[in-house]
Amino acid sequence: MMVSGLSASTVKNWFQYRCERKTRYDMMTRSERDSATITKKESGAAWALEGSKFEERVLARVSAEQPLLSPSPNQDRLGQAETIAFLRGRTKEKAATQLGLEAGPSFRAEQDLPDHLQINRSYTDIVFRDSRPEGTVFRIVDIKATRSSTPFHKAQVAFYALLLRGMLADLGIDATVDATSAIWHIRAGSRLAEGLSEPANFPLKPYLRLVQEFLKRDAPRIAKRRVFANHDETFFHIYFKCEQCDYLTHCRKAIDHLDPADNDVSAIPGVSHEGKLALQARGMNTVGLVARSPGIGTTGPTSWSLQRLSDTIIARAGAITAYEVRRLPEVMSYLMPPRIDRAFYLLADHDAVEDNLVTIGYMRRGGAPRSMIRIIDKSNSNAERQALLDVFNALIADLGEVDRHNETADTDQQLQAHIFVYEPAEARAIQAAIGRHLNDPQIRTGLLHAVRLFPPEDVIPEPEFKGAHHLPATAIRSVIEQLYALPTMVSYDLRQVSESLKAAGQIDAAYSPIGAFRRDFSSLLAMEVIRSLREGKRDAITVAAVEDDVRARLDAAARVVDWLTSQNAAAQTPFLRLEKQPFRFQSTLNPLNAGDLDLLHAYELLDSRSALLETLVRLAQPARVRQQRGECLAGLTLEREGRHGNGRRWLQFSIPPESRDAEISPEDIGLILTNDNPDLRLNPAKWRPLEIRFNYGDNGTLFVNMSARQYDSSIMATLRRQTGPRGWCIDKTHRDINGTRVQNFLVQLGVQA
Repeated sequence: MMVSGLSASTVKNWFQYRCERKTRYDMMTRSERDSATITKKESGAAWALEGSKFEERVLARVSAEQPLLSPSPNQDRLGQAETIAFLRGRTKEKAATQLGLEAGPSFRAEQDLPDHLQINRSYTDIVFRDSRPEGTVFRIVDIKATRSSTPFHKAQVAFYALLLRGMLADLGIDATVDATSAIWHIRAGSRLAEGLSEPANFPLKPYLRLVQEFLKRDAPRIAKRRVFANHDETFFHIYFKCEQCDYLTHCRKAIDHLDPADNDVSAIPGVSHEGKLALQARGMNTVGLVARSPGIGTTGPTSWSLQRLSDTIIARAGAITAYEVRRLPEVMSYLMPPRIDRAFYLLADHDAVEDNLVTIGYMRRGGAPRSMIRIIDKSNSNAERQALLDVFNALIADLGEVDRHNETADTDQQLQAHIFVYEPAEARAIQAAIGRHLNDPQIRTGLLHAVRLFPPEDVIPEPEFKGAHHLPATAIRSVIEQLYALPTMVSYDLRQVSESLKAAGQIDAAYSPIGAFRRDFSSLLAMEVIRSLREGKRDAITVAAVEDDVRARLDAAARVVDWLTSQNAAAQTPFLRLEKQPFRFQSTLNPLNAGDLDLLHAYELLDSRSALLETLVRLAQPARVRQQRGECLAGLTLEREGRHGNGRRWLQFSIPPESRDAEISPEDIGLILTNDNPDLRLNPAKWRPLEIRFNYGDNGTLFVNMSARQYDSSIMATLRRQTGPRGWCIDKTHRDINGTRVQNFLVQLGVQA
């Protein structure tokens, strides 16, 4: 059996991707991978390079402020003698970088590691040695070139903490590891090149438990997976995050068979990790077997996504095997109107390293066509601001033209207008960019225009996450996913969707990027393209090339929309059901006469809608992910229930160990009790009947209190009847108590003024 080596980055990657295959491959040596014919293609080079640069700048700042024990100029790491001297307090420096942490007897005994699982030496970014009244304490800091800290970053630090704790025990050093650690990430509002960091402190305890669970349960199991040439026991699942993986080229072979029926079920868009496991347990390992299945059903191994999308999954598998475009029967969409006289297309690419836009594009179809594309090739706040102004001035001018026409035109001559993006992520990128420039008067005027675009009455959203939009626009991808099964692999990105429609003779041209612009499962600019454009080095991506790519994406998006409307018009029963009135600006907020009250009203509206969207994004994650992030009390079991003297009801739940460190307090408002059904937790209209208050009890229990009316309601009665052991969840939702009050108050002030 191969002796496997586990590194800190492998631990981080496990909590980031949950990929057994990647974890197993990373444990292997290069020669072992070569003998097993595993292709490893280094990816994410741009990310790694920027991360190294940021770390160097931050360490230089630390070194300028205090003595820092660092490797010698010709070394990348501290030697073990230097590491031990620092731990024993025999160095003048009280901060060190690149300490070498080893897994000795104490660490192995505490984690009960088997002999076949070896731990590689790990190196920390910074460790501080503090002298406190209670003794010597070591505090661990990890530096990340990101804009926020994540649970998988924290898990990596927890792994360092376990190693350090073991080393202190082996060396007989009377010291402890601080219960609080930190991720130093890029400071908000700063550029990467400035090397300014912002600390995100966090308690180690919940992450120590997660890492220990992984080391005791998952790592030994994964390390035993046998991998040889033509024999691989590892579980894998291909999805959009795999674009960042070094082994994607190797894994893609499973979904690139000559006969698509032989493709792994990962090829079916919408199949999750849990869904694939459930399909495999049912004997459905290939796309062909799923396509020929009469149904997946709700009995036997399953997952929420599989239950909810079972018919869609089978239809998508059938489209892949037949290489046909198929409309899902009897499915309607309320995300897009059937008639569009003026279509306005927006596009944006976000630089996640610099946290700003790198492109923003606009195109009008209907009437005289026009387009505007801005490439922000340098990370510059003023350039981003000007690009936003250029694009939104053009959009507002075009909408104003429609508004003026509809003001005087006869009813049958009035124009329907709608805004489109292809990916929901593009709308979020634009919204965030506007938020970065609210101190600019012209941007604030644009903000008021944006508020005026919201329809006067909220359209009832569909009971699913993708139906909740925060802009008066349609994400085209969401409509395609609802209505059609296409022969695309893994995702419904613009390239694959447009190419499959062109191959089927449905549209006359597709978005078919080449070279660095071509991505496997996304059509947004890759980080390598963004960094190449902005670094401006030899053979770098040019502004003209990026502009051509943006224009090609806008054109392809318009073709897809034209196709959807033509298909709807030809359908016996139209399927685009969003009824819209001819476009008019709202009159309650007038940017041309904008006062402070108007601005406050606009901020309040957008803030409330944004907070709701962020909550839905969080609640859309699986229960185990929300649990690991400390955002959910998951896996609860109903033990007892009874009645208070005043008629209210109480329910006693047991809390599993993995949920006991959740950052949910009895004082929190907007808590809901569900069985993790996404139709409940992702539908704001159903939150109020599920709202509860609770108190923690003894020995890992909690007590939920609710009124007799709520207890006897049909929704709660169904939950109590159908939810089994470890099936209950308590989540925190968005409860905007003051939003409506503030808005009404501002309106009243305006009337009085």
